[in-house]
Amino acid sequence: MPKENSGNGMLVGTIVGTAVGAVGALLLAPKSGEKLREDISNKFQAFSQRTQDLASTARDKTKDVLSGVKEETSDLANHARKSNEHVMDALSAAKDDMKDKFRSSSN
Repeated sequence: MPKENSGNGMLVGTIVGTAVGAVGALLLAPKSGEKLREDISNKFQAFSQRTQDLASTARDKTKDVLSGVKEETSDLANHARKSNEHVMDALSAAKDDMKDKFRSSSN
């Protein structure tokens, strides 16, 4: 899991760094106050939309992974149940064999 956490940290760092860089570039550009506020507003809206898109993508991928995990868990549970049935059948057959051998040896 540490790789996933560092990947998330890298993504957050990239997003924050991009936002800080964009705002810094806008503030240092020679523009009027009104034009600067408009540019900052436009950049913020674009940044907000991109963040929503990334969140939506992450949500979809999480749903896909969760679905796969549920399916895999179900398959493993079915396999374990079948294995348990085979073991129980084998034990029952061994018990019956032992009873038969005990009865035939006592006669």
